[in-house]
Amino acid sequence: MPKTLLISGSPRKGNSDFVLAEIFDRIDGEKEFLFLRDKEIKHCAGCLSCHEKPECAINDDMTEIGNKMIDSDVMIIATPNYFDNVSGLLKDFVDRTHPFYAAESLKGKKLILIMVGGGKIKGSQEALTNAMRGFVKYLKLHLVGTYCFEALHQNDLKQNPEAISKINEIFEKTVNKNKK
Repeated sequence: MPKTLLISGSPRKGNSDFVLAEIFDRIDGEKEFLFLRDKEIKHCAGCLSCHEKPECAINDDMTEIGNKMIDSDVMIIATPNYFDNVSGLLKDFVDRTHPFYAAESLKGKKLILIMVGGGKIKGSQEALTNAMRGFVKYLKLHLVGTYCFEALHQNDLKQNPEAISKINEIFEKTVNKNKK
C-alpha cells in the first residue's frame, strides 16, 4: 500500500482543503495531510549551498516536510488559483525543494496536482501545468494527473455534486489505481 502525502498550498481553509480532505478520507493505508499555512517556510535565499550538499542552509519546517516527501510514494498538492498561478505559499515551498534536484531523492514519485479557483476553469489546467513544470521536470516526478475545480466562495464545492464526482474520479484514476 503506497504512502500518500497531501499538501495544501492554500493560505486559508477553503475549497483546496476541501478537495484534499475528501480524497484523504477515501484513502486506505498510510497517509498524511500537511497545511503549508501552518508551517514556517522561509524564502529561498538563492545561496546555492544545496549544490554542494543536498540540504538547505535555511533552518525551518522544510526539513521536516522534505523528509515526509522522501518517505511518501504519492504526493497530492492542491493550490488556489491566483492569477493563473499557484499561491505564494506553494511557490515558496517549490523553491525550497531545490536540494532534492541534485540528490534526485524524489525521482519517480507520483504527483497529482489540483487547482481550485474562481472564474472559468478553462485554461486553468494549462496554467497549473505551466506553473509547476519546472518542479515536475527537475525533481523528476511522475505527474499522474492535473485537475481543476471552479469555486470562488469558501464552501462552493461542498454543495456541488459535479465536484464530488470529480473528486471520486481523481481518487479512482490516481490514488486507488496506484496501490502497490
